Amino acid sequence: MKLCLTLAESRLSVLERKIALYDEQADVIEARLDFLERPQPPRLPADRRALLLATCRPLREGGRFAGEEGERLRLLKSAAEKGFDWIDLEGDASTPESLPSGVRILRSHHSFDSFPASLDAIAERLESRGDAFKIAVAVEETSRMTGLLDWMGSMSPDRRRIIIGMGEYGQPSRILGGFLGNAWQYVCEDGGAPPAPGQFSLDQARSVYRLQQRESAPTLYAVMGNPVAHSLSPLLHNALLERYGLAGLYLPLPLTSLAPWFRYLDRSPLHFGGFSVTIPYKVDVIEHLTRNDSLIESVNTLIPLESGWRGLNTDYEGFLNPLRRRIDLKGKQAVVLGLGGVARTAVRALQDSGCQVLAVGRESSKAERFGRLAECSTTTFSDLSEGADICVNTTPVGQHPDVDASPIDPCRLRFSLVYDLVYRPQRTRLIELASQQGASTISGLEMFAEQAALQFRSWTGVDPDRDWIGGFLARV
Repeated sequence: MKLCLTLAESRLSVLERKIALYDEQADVIEARLDFLERPQPPRLPADRRALLLATCRPLREGGRFAGEEGERLRLLKSAAEKGFDWIDLEGDASTPESLPSGVRILRSHHSFDSFPASLDAIAERLESRGDAFKIAVAVEETSRMTGLLDWMGSMSPDRRRIIIGMGEYGQPSRILGGFLGNAWQYVCEDGGAPPAPGQFSLDQARSVYRLQQRESAPTLYAVMGNPVAHSLSPLLHNALLERYGLAGLYLPLPLTSLAPWFRYLDRSPLHFGGFSVTIPYKVDVIEHLTRNDSLIESVNTLIPLESGWRGLNTDYEGFLNPLRRRIDLKGKQAVVLGLGGVARTAVRALQDSGCQVLAVGRESSKAERFGRLAECSTTTFSDLSEGADICVNTTPVGQHPDVDASPIDPCRLRFSLVYDLVYRPQRTRLIELASQQGASTISGLEMFAEQAALQFRSWTGVDPDRDWIGGFLARV
């Protein structure tokens, strides 16, 4: 898979230096001339490996160039004359006269605010005026993303194109598109501040997803949830796949709803070998399963069957094992914060181990309903007054980026052991407060490592080294 690195710099000298720096790392380098304080073509390295693409995006297409159209076209023609292999022109832009021989035109269209009514019409118009075409559209829901993937997969492989779903929910198209016919994938230098919404960084594409090493579509795995940007699962599972010599690829899959994605799986030309399931879909996913082997009404792992999907719950053992290493659970009093799918797992595991459990929620009606289903006592956060041997936090409070938050106030932290299932950051505010009061603590990273190892085994048949996983996670 080819990678196109977008460089958007304000200073010409910095742009020139970075083109030389990344020449050996990217297949294509896009120079965004509209980001320069004084737009002009950069000098190019004498001996270069990467293809060079010049883009000077006008304001009307979401760029920064505010000058006259004639000036913009002259600037792109000058870039071609200085050695650029490609120039990017919008669908309605004129073609500069007398371009040097061999320079190719990428015709592009961007829809930032809405999803176009007819992608085919846009593609035909662009294709008729260039050597390749690019369509980037805003994707705000899963049905739009799967529709885009369907459209990409239906195209003839002879059509030279790049099709992108922009934004968080379009992000999967930036990886999957490479296996559905895209000529290259756009990446950025810094994943924390991409010039286009949803772009992966060059380092992620090369080191985490190993995209440049992919000549054909591998077996795909993903974590489905909302949000998933904080998840360490792609880092860990891709590292495990590489460590054990497996050709698979694991990606983040942010979803606004489950049904469109499962419909897509039924018709996708891509092969998916399994999924992790996280908040908020661990209970809702059950209705999409052909077979459910979870002991509780919560599923975090999907395994493909000949027809449909099998559900498992590796959270159960993943949750219990760190506790068992520290404490005899029989006869202990435990407080579980939260009423979601992970809370159901924690409550059931604690009960099966001989604990008496009190579940805590924000609304009394939801807490009471949870208590009836889980057969445990319940209360609300506002009424929580008594301490216990163990406190387990199953809520996302304290998770990145809201790292200063704690699900309960310090005055209510009257527990011998506090187990926070949030794992990013590893040392949460809750863990810090509990440590200050002398309680033993367990980071959610321990549960994450164990349940991930069990997932990996269920998909691949390989039982990974837990010590290696712990060392890997300590470094990231």
